[in-house]
Amino acid sequence: MAPLVPVFSSETLPSHVNTIRRNFHEEKRRKGPAIDLKECPLLEMVQYSCNPPQDGIPTPGSIVCKPVVRLFRRCAGLTVETTSWEPIRLAKEEGAKRASS
Repeated sequence: MAPLVPVFSSETLPSHVNTIRRNFHEEKRRKGPAIDLKECPLLEMVQYSCNPPQDGIPTPGSIVCKPVVRLFRRCAGLTVETTSWEPIRLAKEEGAKRASS
């Protein structure tokens, strides 16, 4: 069974990357310099979901697979899934560009 993981908003992902939690209570800063996710290399992985339930019941004998793209950032021995964070980051950067123009 996988360990319990705290639930948090995608917007707070950069701050959660820089802290370590134990037993849902202890929280301390990760050793070494702070990790800036924007500076880490962006990686992509494609997985496939076959016969997803939202598409209804398939005809007997048919298998329909759809790609599911997942994004990751890897830095300092840490790999973080950023699939839901990347659109938020891009929107903030676009907003900053418009504000400065």
